[in-house]
Amino acid sequence: MFAAEVFEALMLICFGWAWPVAIAKTLKVRKVHGKSVVFLFLVLLGYLSGIAAKVITAHGGVPDWVTILYVANALMVSTEISLYFRFRQADDMVGVTIEPEPPAAEVVEDES
Repeated sequence: MFAAEVFEALMLICFGWAWPVAIAKTLKVRKVHGKSVVFLFLVLLGYLSGIAAKVITAHGGVPDWVTILYVANALMVSTEISLYFRFRQADDMVGVTIEPEPPAAEVVEDES
């Protein structure tokens, strides 16, 4: 059974890797145009279903360690959903923009 848990954890890590990147991008550009909140809710439902399955099938009343990954991913998707609703208002309002942060200054070496 341990090998199955390792592969399940690997799957959750691979899927979960994208969420911090998506959150950072949303925070940087402060726009959610093109994001699907329905998709985000479906993904959240999937993670919550995984948590429920782990709790239901827990041996001795304690879910296995992989449940932590489901919870972490669900929290990250919830963060992305909250950012969607935070920045959606600015996308919907005509004439209102939330400017993204300026890029960091570029360092140019003097070759003389």
